[in-house]
Amino acid sequence: MTATPTPSRSAGGFARMRAVLALDGAVAQLVLAVFQYFVVSVSFAGCLVPVVAFSLLVGWQPTHLSLWLGALSLLPVVPAVYALLRSSRRLLAERADAGAGREFWRSFVRGARTLAWAAIAMSALVLLLGYDLALFGGSDAMLLFVAAAAAIVLALMIAVCAVAAACDGGSPVELLTAAAKATARRPHVALSWLLMLGLGVALAALPVIGAPFALFLPALLGVGIHICNDALRFS
Repeated sequence: MTATPTPSRSAGGFARMRAVLALDGAVAQLVLAVFQYFVVSVSFAGCLVPVVAFSLLVGWQPTHLSLWLGALSLLPVVPAVYALLRSSRRLLAERADAGAGREFWRSFVRGARTLAWAAIAMSALVLLLGYDLALFGGSDAMLLFVAAAAAIVLALMIAVCAVAAACDGGSPVELLTAAAKATARRPHVALSWLLMLGLGVALAALPVIGAPFALFLPALLGVGIHICNDALRFS
């Protein structure tokens, strides 16, 4: 003999289901949070249009025009990384209610104004490394040097953006000094950034699942950087 469900038990089950599926329920909050990640990632990808256009139309060549155009196409990267870290921090804190898309573009405008020196410095370093590669690219030692220098420049750029996003201001000397000191004290944090970037790019290159994953990759990397910084006390 089986027990039949009572009306009160059925009503409680329907109430819980309505609460989960409501416009402010768990499912809606999850969908909104995923959409926030998508918006941030697409916004960051929009800042990389000059880099993509350079890669498709010109590509790397050992010529003055190619090297200079490649360096100029990287100018939006620093404010874009700064905006990504600012908006992904809000994603971690507020999730579905983050308003991360608006925060990204507000931070991008602010980063373009306050971190212009970092963008110019990074482009200049990339230009210098490009000339080294064009002139001495046949040497294995030069290839290793360029690869190591590029990794250091990338890690330092992320560190500057992370410090600027955390302290919300500061002079170029103060930001660069704080970023260099924090990276020197905890180099394993910078290595974790590079590892996450490499792993993310490798996953995005996979067939079938790579393209959908790439639509969320920048926001996930930004959140991952914050988690590493908080867990390993990068400051």
